[in-house]
Amino acid sequence: MCDTGLPYACGDIGASGVGTVFYASSTPFACGAGMASTCNYLEAAPQRWNGDPVPCPGGCGGSPDKTSDYGAAGPGTGKGYSYCYAGNANGTAASGTVVGSGFANTSAIFTLCNSAAANQARGYNGGGMTDWSLPSKDELNALYSYPNRNAIGGFAAAKYWSSSQNNNRSSAWSQDFSSGEQQSKSGITSSYGVRPVRAF
Repeated sequence: MCDTGLPYACGDIGASGVGTVFYASSTPFACGAGMASTCNYLEAAPQRWNGDPVPCPGGCGGSPDKTSDYGAAGPGTGKGYSYCYAGNANGTAASGTVVGSGFANTSAIFTLCNSAAANQARGYNGGGMTDWSLPSKDELNALYSYPNRNAIGGFAAAKYWSSSQNNNRSSAWSQDFSSGEQQSKSGITSSYGVRPVRAF
């Protein structure tokens, strides 16, 4: 969604000063850790948000060596991040799928599992902002569907994690940025890419 006539337009640098707006809604949506705030926009972290890419054998399971979404030279192996280490996600209420629920999901995951994909997203503080998150299922799809996604840059033609867990809490939603397919039963220990987003 890219509504027009708003202070920010899709393609603009967002309120963080570093991210690119890829979703702009004239109708406010619920957002924030408790879903008690309202937002109108989503912005995506820039390419190399995580540092310089690190090459890995076999192309990182479909990821080109041009992206740090699958791991950078310091904090990763280049092979991606698990959703959460095995067992640690039990009891995590991170089932929100709608636009605006990514930060609430990420906060819930981080409470019991301060590692892996959620930790990477929460640890990013681009523009001095501390509310970057792993996108929800619908936020991730909005990012994939954004017509000028390539202008943001650095995306792998491979799978990316959302923050939306399933009811059984042993799997979560992911999306293949090659085909666009969203998968609801991705095992939480699988290693996929991460691109932080931020609602404002």
